[in-house]
Amino acid sequence: MTPKGVSVRNVIVFGECGVGKSSLVNLVVGSSAAKTSPDADPCTVHNKDYEVNIRGETFKIWDTVGLDGGSLGAMRAALAEWSLKRFLRSFLKKDDLSLLVYCVRGSRATRALVRHYEKIHLQTCNSTVPMVIVVTALENASGDMDSWWQRNEGDLSKYGMSFIGHACVTTVGDDTHDTETVRARRARSQEIVRDLIFNHSHTSERGEDGLILPADSEKPPGGNWLWQRVRNVGRHR
Repeated sequence: MTPKGVSVRNVIVFGECGVGKSSLVNLVVGSSAAKTSPDADPCTVHNKDYEVNIRGETFKIWDTVGLDGGSLGAMRAALAEWSLKRFLRSFLKKDDLSLLVYCVRGSRATRALVRHYEKIHLQTCNSTVPMVIVVTALENASGDMDSWWQRNEGDLSKYGMSFIGHACVTTVGDDTHDTETVRARRARSQEIVRDLIFNHSHTSERGEDGLILPADSEKPPGGNWLWQRVRNVGRHR
C-alpha cells in the first residue's frame, strides 16, 4: 500500500484479449502477480493495479479487462469496452492518469489495432494524457525486436495512429529451457518498457472536474444484471 503523501503515477495498460497485457504487467513489476493465460480467453475480469518503483518513483500499473471478449462472445466484448471507457473516465475527470499503454501482439491484424485505438483515443482526445504502444510476442523475431516497428510504423501512421513512444518486446516468463537469446531479450524488454513508462508518463496535480469528455452511457450494454453475469462467468473459467 502506498504511504500517505507519496505521489503515484497511474498507468493503464489496455488491448485485446490474448495480446499479453497481464504478462506485460508482470514484466514491468518483476513478478508473476497478474494472472496470465496461454490462449485468447480473458484472465483479467476486473481492473487491478500493481505497484512498482521505477527510479525512485512510484507507479500503479493497471491491468484491464481485454477488449473483444475472447471466446465469451460479442456481448462480453461490448461489456469490456464499456467497462474500460468508464474506468478511463474516472481517472480523466480527476486528472489522475499519467500514461496509456496500448498493448498489441506483433502478429495482430491492423484493422483490430485501429479499431481499439480509435475507441480509446476518442475518450482521451480532450486530455493531455500521452499514449505509447508496446508490441509483444517478439521473442522469436528474426533480427532485432525493434525491426517490427521499422516495418510497421508507416502503416500505423497512415491509419491515423500516433504514439509518443514505443517498445518492441517479449513478455514470456522465466523457463529453464529458454535459450540465451530469449533470456537476454526478456531482460532487455523489462529495461526498455520501464524506461518507456518512466520517460513518457506525466505527473499532474489532481484537479477539479472540468475536462470535457465524450457522452457515454452510465449503464452497461444489456443492463447491470448481464454485466454481473458475464463477470461471474469470467471469474469461474
